[in-house]
Amino acid sequence: MLLVLLVMVLAAAAAWATGGRITNLAANSLTGVHWLGAAAIGQFLGSIIGSTAYPVGLIGSAVCIAVFLRQNLRHPGVGLLALGFFSNAVVVALNGAMPVDADALTRAGVGPFVSSPRHELVDAATRLPWLGDVVPVALPGLGQAVSPGDVLIAAGAGLLLYAGMGGSHRIPATEAPQWHHLHPCDGTPALLRLKAEAPADHPPE
Repeated sequence: MLLVLLVMVLAAAAAWATGGRITNLAANSLTGVHWLGAAAIGQFLGSIIGSTAYPVGLIGSAVCIAVFLRQNLRHPGVGLLALGFFSNAVVVALNGAMPVDADALTRAGVGPFVSSPRHELVDAATRLPWLGDVVPVALPGLGQAVSPGDVLIAAGAGLLLYAGMGGSHRIPATEAPQWHHLHPCDGTPALLRLKAEAPADHPPE
Protein backbone atom coordinates (compact mmCIF):
# COMPACT_ATOMS: atom_id res chain seq x y z
CA MET A 1 0.00 0.00 0.00
CA LEU A 2 1.81 3.08 -1.30
CA LEU A 3 0.21 5.57 1.08
CA VAL A 4 1.17 3.52 4.15
CA LEU A 5 4.78 3.17 2.96
CA LEU A 6 5.04 6.89 2.25
CA VAL A 7 3.67 7.86 5.67
CA MET A 8 5.98 5.38 7.42
CA VAL A 9 9.03 6.79 5.61
CA LEU A 10 8.04 10.31 6.68
CA ALA A 11 7.37 9.11 10.25
CA ALA A 12 10.78 7.42 10.40
CA ALA A 13 12.47 10.60 9.15
CA ALA A 14 10.60 12.72 11.72
CA ALA A 15 11.51 10.30 14.52
CA TRP A 16 15.18 10.30 13.51
CA ALA A 17 15.23 14.13 13.38
CA THR A 18 13.87 14.30 16.95
CA GLY A 19 16.30 11.82 18.49
CA GLY A 20 14.66 8.48 17.62
CA ARG A 21 16.62 5.55 16.22
CA ILE A 22 15.73 2.37 14.33
CA THR A 23 17.59 0.33 16.95
CA ASN A 24 14.97 1.34 19.52
CA LEU A 25 12.48 -0.89 17.70
CA ALA A 26 14.30 -3.94 19.09
CA ALA A 27 12.97 -3.08 22.54
CA ASN A 28 9.38 -2.75 21.29
CA SER A 29 6.89 -4.72 23.36
CA LEU A 30 4.45 -5.66 20.57
CA THR A 31 2.95 -9.11 21.12
CA GLY A 32 1.22 -11.64 18.86
CA VAL A 33 3.18 -10.71 15.72
CA HIS A 34 2.42 -14.20 14.33
CA TRP A 35 -1.20 -13.06 13.87
CA LEU A 36 0.06 -10.52 11.32
CA GLY A 37 1.78 -13.34 9.43
CA ALA A 38 -1.45 -15.33 9.35
CA ALA A 39 -3.33 -12.26 8.10
CA ALA A 40 -0.82 -11.71 5.29
CA ILE A 41 -1.09 -15.36 4.19
CA GLY A 42 -4.89 -15.15 4.19
CA GLN A 43 -4.93 -12.06 2.00
CA PHE A 44 -2.28 -13.48 -0.35
CA LEU A 45 -4.13 -16.75 -0.92
CA GLY A 46 -7.44 -14.97 -1.36
CA SER A 47 -6.02 -12.61 -3.99
CA ILE A 48 -4.48 -15.52 -5.93
CA ILE A 49 -7.54 -17.77 -5.90
CA GLY A 50 -9.94 -14.89 -6.52
CA SER A 51 -13.74 -15.15 -6.72
CA THR A 52 -15.37 -15.66 -3.30
CA ALA A 53 -12.01 -16.67 -1.82
CA TYR A 54 -10.89 -13.04 -1.82
CA PRO A 55 -13.55 -11.63 0.56
CA VAL A 56 -13.31 -14.81 2.68
CA GLY A 57 -9.53 -14.44 2.92
CA LEU A 58 -9.86 -10.75 3.68
CA ILE A 59 -12.37 -11.37 6.46
CA GLY A 60 -10.17 -14.13 7.89
CA SER A 61 -7.14 -11.84 7.82
CA ALA A 62 -9.20 -9.10 9.44
CA VAL A 63 -10.00 -11.48 12.32
CA CYS A 64 -6.28 -12.24 12.76
CA ILE A 65 -5.44 -8.54 12.65
CA ALA A 66 -8.19 -7.83 15.19
CA VAL A 67 -6.62 -10.32 17.61
CA PHE A 68 -3.22 -8.69 17.16
CA LEU A 69 -4.61 -5.19 17.61
CA ARG A 70 -6.56 -6.22 20.72
CA GLN A 71 -3.33 -7.44 22.32
CA ASN A 72 -1.52 -4.17 21.56
CA LEU A 73 -4.11 -1.41 22.03
CA ARG A 74 -1.91 0.29 24.62
CA HIS A 75 0.59 1.25 21.92
CA PRO A 76 0.20 4.65 20.16
CA GLY A 77 -1.46 4.37 16.76
CA VAL A 78 -2.91 0.89 17.24
CA GLY A 79 -6.40 2.28 17.79
CA LEU A 80 -6.24 4.01 14.40
CA LEU A 81 -5.00 0.80 12.79
CA ALA A 82 -7.91 -1.14 14.28
CA LEU A 83 -10.48 1.36 13.03
CA GLY A 84 -8.94 1.42 9.55
CA PHE A 85 -8.83 -2.34 9.15
CA PHE A 86 -12.39 -2.64 10.47
CA SER A 87 -13.64 -0.04 7.96
CA ASN A 88 -12.02 -1.82 5.03
CA ALA A 89 -13.25 -5.24 6.14
CA VAL A 90 -16.84 -4.03 6.50
CA VAL A 91 -17.10 -2.45 3.05
CA VAL A 92 -15.45 -5.45 1.33
CA ALA A 93 -17.64 -7.93 3.21
CA LEU A 94 -20.80 -6.05 2.19
CA ASN A 95 -19.84 -5.71 -1.48
CA GLY A 96 -17.58 -8.69 -2.19
CA ALA A 97 -14.79 -6.35 -3.34
CA MET A 98 -13.43 -2.87 -2.59
CA PRO A 99 -15.62 -0.22 -4.31
CA VAL A 100 -13.65 2.32 -6.33
CA ASP A 101 -14.96 5.76 -7.27
CA ALA A 102 -14.18 6.62 -10.91
CA ASP A 103 -14.12 10.37 -10.16
CA ALA A 104 -11.50 9.82 -7.44
CA LEU A 105 -9.32 7.96 -9.94
CA THR A 106 -9.61 10.85 -12.39
CA ARG A 107 -8.66 13.44 -9.77
CA ALA A 108 -5.69 11.29 -8.74
CA GLY A 109 -4.47 11.22 -12.35
CA VAL A 110 -5.05 7.50 -12.79
CA GLY A 111 -6.13 6.02 -16.11
CA PRO A 112 -9.37 4.14 -16.77
CA PHE A 113 -10.47 1.65 -14.12
CA VAL A 114 -9.27 -1.90 -14.71
CA SER A 115 -11.57 -4.54 -13.27
CA SER A 116 -10.10 -7.08 -10.85
CA PRO A 117 -11.37 -9.62 -8.30
CA ARG A 118 -10.44 -7.22 -5.51
CA HIS A 119 -11.97 -3.99 -6.86
CA GLU A 120 -15.20 -2.88 -8.50
CA LEU A 121 -16.60 0.47 -9.59
CA VAL A 122 -19.04 2.25 -7.31
CA ASP A 123 -22.61 2.10 -8.63
CA ALA A 124 -26.15 2.46 -7.34
CA ALA A 125 -26.04 -0.99 -5.72
CA THR A 126 -22.85 -0.33 -3.75
CA ARG A 127 -23.26 -0.46 0.01
CA LEU A 128 -21.47 2.15 2.12
CA PRO A 129 -19.70 3.62 -0.93
CA TRP A 130 -18.09 6.34 1.20
CA LEU A 131 -15.91 3.63 2.82
CA GLY A 132 -14.51 2.57 -0.56
CA ASP A 133 -11.57 3.98 -2.51
CA VAL A 134 -12.94 7.51 -2.73
CA VAL A 135 -9.94 9.58 -1.51
CA PRO A 136 -7.69 10.71 -4.40
CA VAL A 137 -3.94 10.72 -3.76
CA ALA A 138 -2.41 12.74 -6.59
CA LEU A 139 1.28 11.79 -6.53
CA PRO A 140 3.29 12.35 -9.73
CA GLY A 141 3.37 9.01 -11.52
CA LEU A 142 2.03 7.21 -8.45
CA GLY A 143 -1.51 8.53 -8.18
CA GLN A 144 -4.15 6.29 -6.66
CA ALA A 145 -7.50 6.32 -4.91
CA VAL A 146 -7.57 5.05 -1.33
CA SER A 147 -10.26 4.43 1.25
CA PRO A 148 -10.82 6.29 4.53
CA GLY A 149 -9.73 3.04 6.17
CA ASP A 150 -6.42 3.21 4.29
CA VAL A 151 -5.89 6.75 5.56
CA LEU A 152 -6.47 5.61 9.15
CA ILE A 153 -4.13 2.64 8.66
CA ALA A 154 -1.40 4.91 7.28
CA ALA A 155 -1.78 7.35 10.19
CA GLY A 156 -1.75 4.55 12.75
CA ALA A 157 1.28 2.83 11.22
CA GLY A 158 3.19 6.11 11.08
CA LEU A 159 2.39 6.94 14.71
CA LEU A 160 3.32 3.43 15.85
CA LEU A 161 6.67 3.61 14.04
CA TYR A 162 7.39 7.13 15.31
CA ALA A 163 6.71 6.14 18.92
CA GLY A 164 8.60 2.84 18.56
CA MET A 165 11.72 4.66 17.35
CA GLY A 166 11.54 6.99 20.32
CA GLY A 167 10.66 10.27 18.63
CA SER A 168 10.63 13.04 21.25
CA HIS A 169 8.64 15.78 19.42
CA ARG A 170 11.68 18.12 19.69
CA ILE A 171 14.84 18.71 17.72
CA PRO A 172 17.78 17.76 19.98
CA ALA A 173 20.38 20.48 20.67
CA THR A 174 24.08 19.70 20.95
CA GLU A 175 24.54 21.96 23.99
CA ALA A 176 22.67 24.52 26.04
CA PRO A 177 23.30 28.17 25.09
CA GLN A 178 25.67 30.11 27.36
CA TRP A 179 24.69 33.39 29.00
CA HIS A 180 27.35 35.43 27.19
CA HIS A 181 25.98 34.20 23.85
CA LEU A 182 22.58 35.75 24.53
CA HIS A 183 21.78 39.31 23.51
CA PRO A 184 18.82 41.42 24.63
CA CYS A 185 16.25 42.37 22.03
CA ASP A 186 15.36 45.93 21.17
CA GLY A 187 12.96 47.33 23.72
CA THR A 188 14.16 45.12 26.59
CA PRO A 189 13.80 47.05 29.91
CA ALA A 190 17.08 48.42 31.25
CA LEU A 191 16.82 46.34 34.42
CA LEU A 192 16.90 43.17 32.34
CA ARG A 193 19.97 44.22 30.35
CA LEU A 194 22.36 42.40 32.67
CA LYS A 195 26.06 42.28 31.94
CA ALA A 196 28.48 39.47 32.62
CA GLU A 197 30.49 39.91 35.83
CA ALA A 198 33.98 41.35 35.44
CA PRO A 199 36.89 38.92 35.94
CA ALA A 200 38.18 38.63 39.51
CA ASP A 201 41.64 39.97 38.59
CA HIS A 202 40.14 43.14 37.09
CA PRO A 203 37.82 44.56 39.76
CA PRO A 204 35.58 47.45 38.75
CA GLU A 205 36.94 50.92 39.50
